[in-house]
Amino acid sequence: MHWEQAFREEAERQHGLLAKFHVARLGFDSDHWWRAARSQRWELLSARVLRLHGVPETDEQRALAAVFDASPGAVLHGPTTLAWFGSRGYDLATIRVARSRGISGAGVELGHLHQLRRIRAHDVVVARGVPTETPLRALWAEAAKFAAPHRFEFGVRRIGRLLDDAHVRGLVTWSALHEMVDDISERGRAGTKLMRELAQSRHPGSSPTESRNEDRFEETIRTAGISSLRRQVVIGGHEPIGRVDYCDSDLPLVVEVNSVTYHSSPSDRVEDKVRYQRFNDAGFTVAVVWEHDLWSDKGAVLDTIRLARKHAHARDRVVVHTPSCPWPRH
Repeated sequence: MHWEQAFREEAERQHGLLAKFHVARLGFDSDHWWRAARSQRWELLSARVLRLHGVPETDEQRALAAVFDASPGAVLHGPTTLAWFGSRGYDLATIRVARSRGISGAGVELGHLHQLRRIRAHDVVVARGVPTETPLRALWAEAAKFAAPHRFEFGVRRIGRLLDDAHVRGLVTWSALHEMVDDISERGRAGTKLMRELAQSRHPGSSPTESRNEDRFEETIRTAGISSLRRQVVIGGHEPIGRVDYCDSDLPLVVEVNSVTYHSSPSDRVEDKVRYQRFNDAGFTVAVVWEHDLWSDKGAVLDTIRLARKHAHARDRVVVHTPSCPWPRH
C-alpha cells in the first residue's frame, strides 16, 4: 500500500488525525512523515500531529490531537475529563492531558500537560474515541485542590455534588469509590482525606443495582406497565452467548442498556456488533437503550422498547437503538 493511502486510512479512523508514533507501526519512516507534512493535503498541528485537510474540526478531534501530542500513554485529565463526560461547571477551553512521569521528557504544544506518579490501567477508558481518565479518577484529581484545611469543607460539598451527579448518570459506582480510596490512600496522595470522608456516607451496594442506568431503566418500564423484562440473564444453552442486561420472559427479545463511556469507541462498536449479531443468529431481536435517552427522553426509550417487542413478536432478527446512538449510521 502507498504510504499516503495508509496514512489517510489511519487518519480516517481517528477524527482525521495521524500521530508521528503511528508511522513506524504502519511500516513507514520519518521521511514519509515529513513528506506528508510538506504536502498540501495535510496540516501540521504540532511536531507530532498531522490533520487531513478538509476534515471538519470537532471537540473530539481537538481532544485527541492533544492526547496524541502528549503521548505515549497520554489521556485526558482532570477538568477536561469531567467536561468530556458532561459534568456541570467544566468546559473544553483548555485541553488538559496527563501521562506517567518518566515516560517522556518532551513538552506539548496542543494542551496543558500534567505528569502523574501513576496511572492505573483500570482508571483509563476510551470515550467518544479518545483515551481519558475515568470520571472517578478525574474527581480525585479535583479533590486534591481542596486538600488545604481552609478549603476542606467547601471541597466536601463541591466534590460530593460532582460525585453524586456522576453516580446518578451511571459514571461512578460506590464500590469503585471505596476500592480507589483503599488503593490510592495508601500512597499518601493529595485529596485522600476528602475522598475518604465522602466514601463514608456512600456505601457499596446502596443502590438496587450498581448501575444507576439500570435503576433508571427499570423505573421507566415499570411506570409504563412493562413487567416481562428480567435483569441479568445468560443467553444460550451449552454454549452461552453471554449475559444480557434484560431478557423478555414472553418474547425472543434482549435489551442492552449502554453507557457512552464503554460502548462508543471503534473497538467497542466492533465487539458490540458481533455480540448483537450472535443474538440475532440465535433468534433474538435486540433493543439498545442509550444513556442520554434514558435520562432525557423516556418517551423515546419506551417507543424503542415497543418497536422491539413488535419485531420480536414477528420473529424479526434485527437491532434497534434509541435515537442518541453515537455509532455511525451506515
